[in-house]
Amino acid sequence: MNSALVTTGPEIMTVGSTLLFQLKPYLNGLLWALSGATLLLTSPTGVSYTVAATVTGNEVTAPWTVVNTEGTWVRAWRAQDPSGIVLYTLPLVFRVVNSPGTPF
Repeated sequence: MNSALVTTGPEIMTVGSTLLFQLKPYLNGLLWALSGATLLLTSPTGVSYTVAATVTGNEVTAPWTVVNTEGTWVRAWRAQDPSGIVLYTLPLVFRVVNSPGTPF
């Protein structure tokens, strides 16, 4: 029986790549109907970016072209429902490298 959590580390993204971030919103274990969402990004230098997201049914998507700031980034979602309730997801880290062959 495997009872240990194993991870390979943060996801690695390459400068210039276009990514499609996705969110399936759940609140208390149930799908949460949203009226809007924004992807929030913070670079290794502390610069904050916001990416407009599209809400389609119960799925949220936000396209982003990876900018030329290598290092460890943080991402989170800001989600809002039709009644005006706003919640934020827990932040996740990811790494940006200049090319897939960059050692890390």
